[in-house]
Amino acid sequence: MASTVKKSIYSLAVLELAACGVAFIGFCTLRRSEKSRKYLYQHFPTVSKTYYWAEDSISFGQLTGSRLRVSDLQRWTKSDVTDCALETD
Repeated sequence: MASTVKKSIYSLAVLELAACGVAFIGFCTLRRSEKSRKYLYQHFPTVSKTYYWAEDSISFGQLTGSRLRVSDLQRWTKSDVTDCALETD
């Protein structure tokens, strides 16, 4: 019985560490890759909002996430308009 509890606790700890590692790697990828942020925004908007919120939270009031979101949206809408204009010519 005690060994089962120990194995369960060990498994839970490993699972939590793996989840934290995946979350950290994902956060670093999103922080560095505009293409990844755009994909996330288009397919998983709730997760995208969470990413920008996390950026705001860790920037200690600098609102880095909000500024990044506005910059991304402006760039994406500008490139979408340019892409449409190129297709119609």
